[in-house]
Amino acid sequence: MCGLVGFLSPGGFGDAASAIRTVEMMRDRIVHRGPDDAGTWLDAEAGLAFGFRRLSIMDLSPAGHQPMLSACGRYVIVFNGEIYNFGDLRDELEAARGGPHSWRGHSDTEVLLEAVAEWGVEATLRRTNGMFALAVWDRAERTLWLGRDRIGKKPLYYGWAGDSFLFGSELKALAAHPRFEAAISAEAVNDFLQLGYTLGPRTIFAATRRLPQGTMLRLDAAAAAARSLPEPRPYWSLREVALAGLEAQAAGRTASIEELEALLKDAVARRLVADVPVGAFLSGGIDSSLVTAVMAEVAPSKVRSFAIGFDVEGWDEARFARPIAAHLGTRHEELYLGKADILEATKAIPRLFDEPFADDSAIPTYLLCRMARCEVTVALSGDGGDEFFAGYTPRYAGAIRLMQLARLLPEPLRALGARLSEALAPTVGGVAGNRQARRMRLLARLLGAPAPEAFNAALMSPMLGLEGLFARHGGGPHPLDAPEYRLGRSGPLDRMCFADQMSFLVDDILTKVDRASMAVSLEVRCPLLDWRILELSWRFPAGQKLAGEIGKRPLRELLYKRVPRELIDRPKQGFAAPVHAWLLTDLRDWAEALLSREALARHGLFDAAACRKLWESFAHRGRGWDRAIWNLLMFQAWHAELAPRASSDLRLAA
Repeated sequence: MCGLVGFLSPGGFGDAASAIRTVEMMRDRIVHRGPDDAGTWLDAEAGLAFGFRRLSIMDLSPAGHQPMLSACGRYVIVFNGEIYNFGDLRDELEAARGGPHSWRGHSDTEVLLEAVAEWGVEATLRRTNGMFALAVWDRAERTLWLGRDRIGKKPLYYGWAGDSFLFGSELKALAAHPRFEAAISAEAVNDFLQLGYTLGPRTIFAATRRLPQGTMLRLDAAAAAARSLPEPRPYWSLREVALAGLEAQAAGRTASIEELEALLKDAVARRLVADVPVGAFLSGGIDSSLVTAVMAEVAPSKVRSFAIGFDVEGWDEARFARPIAAHLGTRHEELYLGKADILEATKAIPRLFDEPFADDSAIPTYLLCRMARCEVTVALSGDGGDEFFAGYTPRYAGAIRLMQLARLLPEPLRALGARLSEALAPTVGGVAGNRQARRMRLLARLLGAPAPEAFNAALMSPMLGLEGLFARHGGGPHPLDAPEYRLGRSGPLDRMCFADQMSFLVDDILTKVDRASMAVSLEVRCPLLDWRILELSWRFPAGQKLAGEIGKRPLRELLYKRVPRELIDRPKQGFAAPVHAWLLTDLRDWAEALLSREALARHGLFDAAACRKLWESFAHRGRGWDRAIWNLLMFQAWHAELAPRASSDLRLAA
């Protein structure tokens, strides 16, 4: 696991030494992603600079150093991630070339690069099974290629800054370029307020984009000279996968538990390949318990597992993991978080994420990663089970139940109910953020637009009805109402799962895990996020994933074979932090400073009076908690962290 960065300045570098200094400065902003080695490479005549930080996982020798040149000398690569089928690709390459190849080492990077030299970028990406972001420079055609894995596990950002095209693993690396533009995107602010994260290709900076999962971007000499921004092109499509799975179901080709079990065992085994110690996160939930159980079956040595807990009543996740670890016979370690840990991690989030990020589970995730990194360099996690196998049971089951009830009403009556609910909502309680007002607006959304995606989006939004806090809000549609998040003609559960796989999984869950783990130089591998398991999940009928209030039934069935049911069957807790309790105690002064009128006035993006009313309603009475408060705090903390270091004013883009 590593970090990459670079820039392309069409016309070449007049001062190569200056270009080296710039790319080294950008590269070393992400030293946490790769503390073991560093490298740069220049094509001065073409104006291409690569920088790389390495966390050594496979082939710890200098043979794994990056940037790496292909044996033929035509291609140069910087690559962040892991290719789990690199052994298969190596065999295929040798067969294509008519015999053994003279490999310099045994890294997956070298295999990937030689595959590009043999088959080209797109054909190689289609062959890979892994998590990755990469940049490839074709020296012969002077063409830059960017690519990202199918699920979106590894990040890649890009955009023009003056006459240079920038790209890299984190925004802080791009921001180190002297021409980086820090103007804020109004659309991204709206996304964040609605969701707690920025969505899809947008980033918080108007001039910078995020490469979508499963896509590649080609910037040739003509496009570079014209300063154009080519559209990413998919080499894999989740929509096509989902529709193909639904068609297979209709034709009677449904998935089986046996298929899933075989794939999961293979996925876990492939993710154990490393030249460094490997462990597992174990929360005691379905997903992490299943991954750890399978790992205990296929690992060559005793599994090391890690769990954390809070000294807050009702939030002790470690007590669920303990008996499962004992049953599986792992070398288990626990960490209970105290006030100092919580305060430190909370204040570190804006620095780690580069963008406003309001998923409070980033706090325990970061601390869990830091704990595990003391013992291992790679950890397996259970991410992906909820989105692939309908694990968000209360939200999914509740939404389906309410939508069924709404459809019983005639359409004119639904429309009338929606208008009345929306009209009454602002006056209920008379306080912005009042929970009853939120319920009224949620009812209005359900009655007015009973499509599963629209209602799911409303359930996911902590800012429902509070959009006016953003002074520039234009009253537009919810960001998840866009066509790319709609699956089309299918059942409500499939449509909600598709929307979550396209948005929440990639832009919240996987972003959280990448930043939290790489901040402490830990690689996290997720067997359930193997793209083959995703494709198989779409061949399970909805009723086999969620029945009543029981979700993830295929995963449960596999786990019941390995762990006693009484250790598993309990309500889903989730991996979150009790931030509402902390804000009334240890974090109160921090929050008060961030939401002061002076702090809110520094950027002028929000209605300061409305924000103060929302905060004071909660802080002074100790009740009336609303997730919108945490969103505002995380934006304010991000702005306070970045503003003193920004290369240009943190203003809204025109």
